[in-house]
Amino acid sequence: MSAFTIGRRQLYILPTRVGWYFTLILIALFAIAVKFDNQAAFMMLFILASVGVMAMIYTHNNVIGLELEAQPANSIFLGETACFPVTVANDSEGERHAVWLLCDEFHKLLAFEPGQRIACTIKLPTHKRGYQACPPINLSSQFPIGIFFCWTKRFESGQRCLVYPRPLDLMPLPESSSSGSKQRADARVRVGAEDYAGMKAYQAGDRLRDIHWPSLAKTHKLVSIQYQDEAGSALSISWFDIVNHVDTEERLSQLCHWVQQAEQSGVLYQLEMPGHSTDYGSGTNHYHRCLKVLALWGNEQSSDSVMTGGAQNSVDEEQHA
Repeated sequence: MSAFTIGRRQLYILPTRVGWYFTLILIALFAIAVKFDNQAAFMMLFILASVGVMAMIYTHNNVIGLELEAQPANSIFLGETACFPVTVANDSEGERHAVWLLCDEFHKLLAFEPGQRIACTIKLPTHKRGYQACPPINLSSQFPIGIFFCWTKRFESGQRCLVYPRPLDLMPLPESSSSGSKQRADARVRVGAEDYAGMKAYQAGDRLRDIHWPSLAKTHKLVSIQYQDEAGSALSISWFDIVNHVDTEERLSQLCHWVQQAEQSGVLYQLEMPGHSTDYGSGTNHYHRCLKVLALWGNEQSSDSVMTGGAQNSVDEEQHA
């Protein structure tokens, strides 16, 4: 989580188009008052100038002191909307009105009571797999009368959303991959009817004793413990099982679909890519680890951290779960 408090050094203010017209009116009134020594013109000039100064102060104070907090984003599939959670806090004793939250194509109008915190989600489209960074965030306001425009420096939250390939069912899984060779079966951990084989999302009909209650307390989502009934069943999802005329993105989309099928079926499975293969496994962590390899395949980000399944894998998997 990253935070940004708006101080005087992070705030800018300039007249709007209406504000510049307002300035021209003041200049015209000043010229009339001086040339004709008109007391009424002087009085109107001083009143309007006072209104302008007060409006500038109110516009400035409407934004200063607000605090932005950005939370981690969940992983999604290509084509879905990337959601970046953001909290805007007003820790002052005054109200704030008509504050705009701006981020790329996203914009939202906010109003705050004293001490109020508002949570909102920046929603942006996804166009390619891999990491999508949250664009810079700005706060701005023209309150109260719209003759001054106040805005903040660009807040770089540093949050990223991991975008998995779009699942596509282009071809059935080859039977040779479904059966698995004896060598692959011996390489994995063989488990019995009541041996632990990972975690999975709770489904209607799962036994109550199989629910993992610590995960419910932590994530507020039902997760079931998964057991492997057949020690010999295994699934190898291989890059090389896809015909050669399919391009790279379609291959990754097909592999993503096969990983989804394998996870839903509850069997042990592995992902075999050129020069790299994951271990056999199942459950939420293994599922997202395989999808992360597909998401970053061929990108600059797919470095040793992806292949070795380091600490960052676990963080992303917990966020998606």
